Amino acid sequence: MKTKKISVFYKDKLIEKNPSLDNKLKDLLKNHDVKYIEYNKLNKKDLDCQDLVITIGGDGTFAKAANLIENALIIGINSHPETSEGALISLDINEIEKLSSILNGDFNISMIYRVQTKLNEKILDELAINEVYVGAASQFHSSRYKIKYKDKEEEQRSSGVIISTGAGSPAWLHSAGGKIFPRDEEKLSFVVREPYFGKKIFKPTILNGDLLKGEKLTFVSERDFGGIVAIGDSVYDFNKGDIVEIELSNKPLKTVIPIK
Repeated sequence: MKTKKISVFYKDKLIEKNPSLDNKLKDLLKNHDVKYIEYNKLNKKDLDCQDLVITIGGDGTFAKAANLIENALIIGINSHPETSEGALISLDINEIEKLSSILNGDFNISMIYRVQTKLNEKILDELAINEVYVGAASQFHSSRYKIKYKDKEEEQRSSGVIISTGAGSPAWLHSAGGKIFPRDEEKLSFVVREPYFGKKIFKPTILNGDLLKGEKLTFVSERDFGGIVAIGDSVYDFNKGDIVEIELSNKPLKTVIPIK
């Protein structure tokens, strides 16, 4: 078996608090080059050049790593299957022995499409597995921006815009009125939240839509301050004159699915 570079990413000192889990992992991974990373210490460079990333926690732990991975394979292990949905996760903690066959190549790969975000011509590190939010930081403030979609451009006021992948579509996008679609469908979908309709100006028509490969959704901020671009727990300022471009990433996430 070829030695693999593996990162194990986990939450809440889960491994330190669970000696039996620690011993089990060390036994399963003993022939590989392994790096252990706590939740609040994750850096993109910890995941670069790795063959496999193993997350231990819930969907949030998985998503945090998935947003930063470029080319590595990833598998999620649900540490609390009795209380965590585990919608993105392939294994429960009591199935950890399956890592042995996975490391021997006995698995399938499922592709999950992600969002690429560019802020003022700079591509951000995060490739969002769920969604990107563009708008005001405070939800009781209105977002002001120009939006360009396909051949249309207009100025809007709203509660912000959600741009979602298929993996994220059952959550925030759906609650805002968007449609659920498969995580392996090669597109993004967006919804404008609570758009303002004025009597003379602000009559928005770009309220929702899909982004296929090669298509972009562009925003120019009209707020002097208080605007943000949020990707998971990463937040960037989006203020007067800042430009955000959203498109489908050409680097889908490669998720490991064990063969039952």
